[in-house]
Amino acid sequence: MKEYIKNLLLFFLIFFFTTTIFSGIIMPNLSIYYLSTLIILSTGVMMTKPFLNFLTIKINFLTYFLMSSILLIGIFFLLEIFMTGFLVEIITFEGVSLDFLQINGFEMVPVVTILLISTLSSLLCSIFFTLGKST
Repeated sequence: MKEYIKNLLLFFLIFFFTTTIFSGIIMPNLSIYYLSTLIILSTGVMMTKPFLNFLTIKINFLTYFLMSSILLIGIFFLLEIFMTGFLVEIITFEGVSLDFLQINGFEMVPVVTILLISTLSSLLCSIFFTLGKST
């Protein structure tokens, strides 16, 4: 139970961090919906280990990362459909111009936004899972 609460709070912080970075993810304004969104995302990542055990796949960094990113992609799509106040919008990148490098501006559609945020979140969750497992 102690490890469950620790992982739940850790994943809360990871998802709070990643959803504030991406401007295309709009979280619900009501606190109960916001909290339930974080609970759904955290529980989805915590289901990675039982899924990998069920599929008899050895749990390491790579398998945890791949399975959690697949689960998070599905959860983000379901949250976009069913959660009130949860929106995924188009992100516009303004572009960067340095002396030796120029990146033009572009727009990311919601599907790419979901892929990026789920990949970043699962990467952070996998890093913390691997670090917690090694201690």
